Amino acid sequence: MIETNDLNQVAILVDFDGTITTEDTNDKLIDLHMNDTIKNLWNDYRNKKISLLNLMELEFKEVKITEEEYIDFILKEFHMTEGFLEFYKNIVKNDIPFAVVSGGFDNGIKPFLAKHGVHNVDIYANSFVFNDDITVKFYDDENPDCHGGGPCGNCKVKHYRNYKKKKEIVIFIGDGTTDKCISEVADIVFAKDDLLDYCRKKGLDCIPWENFNDINKLIFKK
Repeated sequence: MIETNDLNQVAILVDFDGTITTEDTNDKLIDLHMNDTIKNLWNDYRNKKISLLNLMELEFKEVKITEEEYIDFILKEFHMTEGFLEFYKNIVKNDIPFAVVSGGFDNGIKPFLAKHGVHNVDIYANSFVFNDDITVKFYDDENPDCHGGGPCGNCKVKHYRNYKKKKEIVIFIGDGTTDKCISEVADIVFAKDDLLDYCRKKGLDCIPWENFNDINKLIFKK
C-alpha cells in the first residue's frame, strides 16, 4: 500500500476511544451512571431534538465523580488495542508526524497513554472540568466542517487539513461516529465497526482492520 521509502511523505492521525482502546471509555462511563435523565437525553438525541454537543454537555452532568475517580476508572477498566505499542514504536522509528484526535476527553487519554509508555504525543481532544458535577470543555466552539453525525466538539477535518500542509499523505485510523467527517477527506482511511459501516454505505474507500497488527503489516510491512 505504502512503499517504505514513501513513509517520509506520511502523517498519521488516530482516534482514541474504541481505536487505541478496545472499548469506548465514554460509553462505558455513561452506562455505569445511567439514569432516567440520561435515557431521556438519548431519546431526544435519536429523535434529533438535541445535538451531539447538547447530549454530551447534559449527560455528563449526571455523572457524579471526582477527577481522581475518573482517572482511576480509565486506568483500571480499559485495555490497549493489540499491536498499538508496536505501531507507536514504528511511528517514532520512522519519525512520522502523529497525533491522537478524539471527540473524547484528554483527562483520560493522557494518563492512559502514559501508563503504557506512550509519551510526547500531540493530543487534540475535549476536556472535562470537575467541580460539583462534570462540565464539558470543547476543543472547538464551532465545527462547520463536521457533518458526519453532527459536531463532536473537536473538528477532525481541521486537524487533517493542518497535517496535510506538512505531508502529502495523511492516514486516519478510527471506528466511530466522530470519525465520519474525516473519513470523507483523509487520503487513506482504516475503518472498523460503525465507521466501516458508514464508509461502505457512502461508498468511501477504506481499509478494514481489527487491531494494529493489521495496520503494522500494511504500513510498516511488519
